[in-house]
Amino acid sequence: MIYYKKINFFTLIIIFCHFCSIVFANQSTHKIEILVNDKIITNYDIAQHFAINSILDNINVTAENGDFLYNKTVNELIDMKIQQDKINDYDIKIEDENKENYENYYFQSKMLDKDKVYEIIRSNNLDIDVLREKINTSIAWEQLTAGLFLHTISISDSEISELLKNDESLSPELAKRILTNKQVQLKSDKYLRDLRAEANIEKR
Repeated sequence: MIYYKKINFFTLIIIFCHFCSIVFANQSTHKIEILVNDKIITNYDIAQHFAINSILDNINVTAENGDFLYNKTVNELIDMKIQQDKINDYDIKIEDENKENYENYYFQSKMLDKDKVYEIIRSNNLDIDVLREKINTSIAWEQLTAGLFLHTISISDSEISELLKNDESLSPELAKRILTNKQVQLKSDKYLRDLRAEANIEKR
């Protein structure tokens, strides 16, 4: 389990603004930075995701990695808008009564301490709804791509045997599930790349 130290958020803001010239503003002064198929990404979105990603990845923002982290944040936000378009097209819904279970799954799959992450986000006055949107999009996209691609996956006995040789702690059923999930992820990644290539992305 990963544990986090409390970040100096004012330092993070200074570094972030130095690299991307975005001022943390209140919601009434959001500036449009990118349009993705007419969906808006503002300076506020980028700033919030930049900070939250740094917490989730347990990364210290420095002068050396600031540009990379900023560009990574922008690309992830573009992908998220594209994913949300398709999630809406296929009418994928996350029922309210399942949201906590999905949240727990999200943090467990990333080996993150959920309570600690929420504590740091709140103590640094970040927007918790931004994190929840990120989680819900991730879960809904996983459901969508599983529905699209799971039936197309075929795992051979030889592939299962090879994985079992490398990790004797696995059962054949778990080995098959791991291989299946890996193939679905590969198809999902290609699907997203194709959607991105077709998307209308305009940087302001």
